[in-house]
Amino acid sequence: MGIVERFNEYAATLERAYQDGDWSLLAPYFAEDATYRSYYGADLEVTGRDAVVKQFNSDAESFDLKFDSRRVEYFDGPREERGGVFTMWKVTYSKAGAPDLVLTGTETAVYDGDEITLLEGHYLPETFGEFSTWLTQHGSFLHH
Repeated sequence: MGIVERFNEYAATLERAYQDGDWSLLAPYFAEDATYRSYYGADLEVTGRDAVVKQFNSDAESFDLKFDSRRVEYFDGPREERGGVFTMWKVTYSKAGAPDLVLTGTETAVYDGDEITLLEGHYLPETFGEFSTWLTQHGSFLHH
């Protein structure tokens, strides 16, 4: 299996974890010493398989799962690039009483064999202003 196929398996498993809350399903996709770097406003870096999985769970509980639904769409990739997998994505979050929140970004996964050693995500630059405005106008439910 190639790394793009392995990434697609990981992405499908990630969506299952959002649905059923079993974040341990993600562990086999990461190397023991994997690093996750996110540049989604509050820059973050965690290292170690268990820490990465724990961070995904924490992020979901503090943000994603506070919405009624989320829909992920890839509009570039996933594709192999420089020994890793690159994708550009759009996530649409819906919450009753608020307009949809649409965030766009990129993700790169570097592999050693079939395990991710580095996962790095960024919002596209224009996303920050749109996100900030949405949070100011509609994001109060996120603080409960």
